[in-house]
Amino acid sequence: MAEPVLYTERFYRAAERHRVCRPDWTCAECGCRWPCLTARLLIRHRMRGFYDLVRAATAGQLRVADTEIGRHSGHKLYRQFTVWTHRNLVCGVCGSDRHVALPGVPPRLYRCDGIRALMAGETS
Repeated sequence: MAEPVLYTERFYRAAERHRVCRPDWTCAECGCRWPCLTARLLIRHRMRGFYDLVRAATAGQLRVADTEIGRHSGHKLYRQFTVWTHRNLVCGVCGSDRHVALPGVPPRLYRCDGIRALMAGETS
């Protein structure tokens, strides 16, 4: 079981500043695509030991961002929202460690040749 984390006032101030600005999904503090590096570190620290929940939450945010951001391609959003949450995981379809098929995330949002072959009805 993960040890309890004592959050400081400084931690909460940083987390509040590095929040998402919608509908363009940028960081309110630094202007980078959200979650920015600082937001990722804060999320990872806060949710230490609960990586499945982090992956589920970011997959949900990915689906929302996909509908709000029309100018980005799906695989870029996938990298932005979920790749950083993969900790020693591999794709169950093709074995790649560069992506993971997440429940609820449409296959068009990540590059997996194995999924595309399955969807096209090909056999490997």
